[in-house]
Amino acid sequence: MSSGKHSARQRALRRELNQLARQMIFGTLSERYHTCGRATCRCQAGHKHGPYVQVSYWGADGKTTGYAVPQALAEPVRAGVAAWQQLLAVARQLADLNRDALWAAARRSARR
Repeated sequence: MSSGKHSARQRALRRELNQLARQMIFGTLSERYHTCGRATCRCQAGHKHGPYVQVSYWGADGKTTGYAVPQALAEPVRAGVAAWQQLLAVARQLADLNRDALWAAARRSARR
């Protein structure tokens, strides 16, 4: 890739990172369903209560932790967790381009 195209791609990836950073939420989303103890409840016939949405992540102390997500916020949190995953992928692409640019600059410098 030429230097101009390379830096244009880097700028585009930085813009995408900026957009993703506005909505990203760190963690992994999971849904749980429960049955209650009432014998006449619909959940006893297989229609479980839920989904209850949770976000899990590794805390600063290296232990898995998390929090419950209110049902009204389930979709925005789902989008935020997806944005986090996308941000990681875009950051990886940008890091690869940065490495390639550094190597190319070192090769040009060595030829002088």
